[in-house]
Amino acid sequence: MSQVKFGLIACTQRPPRGEHMDVLVEEIVEEAQQAERHGFGFLPSPLILAAAVAAQTKRLKVGTAVVLLPLYHPIHLAEDAATLDIVSKGRLILGVAGGWATVDFQPFGVALKQRPSRVEEGVEIIKRAWTEERFSFHGKRYQLENVAVTPKPVQQPRPPIWMGGGSPAAIQRTAQIADGWITGAGLDFDTMKTLATAYRGAADGAGKAPFIASLRDSWVAPSMAQAAAEWGGPIMDTIGFYAGLGMRFRLAPLGRFADSPAELTFDNVKANRFVVGSPEDCRAEFERYNREAGVEYFVLRMRHPSGPSHEQTMAAIKLFGEQVIPHFRQ
Repeated sequence: MSQVKFGLIACTQRPPRGEHMDVLVEEIVEEAQQAERHGFGFLPSPLILAAAVAAQTKRLKVGTAVVLLPLYHPIHLAEDAATLDIVSKGRLILGVAGGWATVDFQPFGVALKQRPSRVEEGVEIIKRAWTEERFSFHGKRYQLENVAVTPKPVQQPRPPIWMGGGSPAAIQRTAQIADGWITGAGLDFDTMKTLATAYRGAADGAGKAPFIASLRDSWVAPSMAQAAAEWGGPIMDTIGFYAGLGMRFRLAPLGRFADSPAELTFDNVKANRFVVGSPEDCRAEFERYNREAGVEYFVLRMRHPSGPSHEQTMAAIKLFGEQVIPHFRQ
């Protein structure tokens, strides 16, 4: 088993209309501090929240999982991310992706078909903004002349860039221009294994060392029954939300994609997608992802907009840090 690290993604939604966001921000920071105390290494959040987390932690890697790059001007993102690297004293990992949901793109007037070019040009511009004093860029989407971005990041030559994506074309692009691939939580285990093989081959062809991180929906409790009781409702609320946006879910017990919302049950969806249960259950599943798909970094999505509570999340982070993470440090 190769070295494995764990991170935690913050839940930044407070339904139904975002009431009491001040309380949610306090809870996110507390969960980050709990994660740092109990052996987690990376907590992704939106950039502004990430700055708050960075200011109140010392060792935790801070990053994004993920920024939808086509919806940001790359110079603006390069400036904000460099500032975050400075605030965190060199702890930034920038995670970006092209996105997939039309509803995310419509308010910005960006066409989905522009995603590949905006991602490719955006990553190149960010890299140059971080590493060159001045530069010009003339592409399909962006025209820049004699641009200087200051200050530069703390990390040298620059912070790492991880890229998300779940299609063969996105995998090839990631291998060429990014420092690692981060899989989405919606990607089932069998599909991940296939894409991981393709990614490693493409990275080798590009002369780069492959690196795979994976965002996983995960919850740990003393037993599977307790985990399902605490977390089953909230995770299925999230699954239902994404299904409503058009995401399809392969159901391992049925050997096919779900045909109707009624088939999206906890028991149908959890296999090959969630890492949930007792510490022993979770350890075994993470070992499988590492052994068979080569995942080196797991970013856990524990809390969801409808729950579990902040108190339950704090307890789950503690249990995970005490009974799961040490297993991977032996």
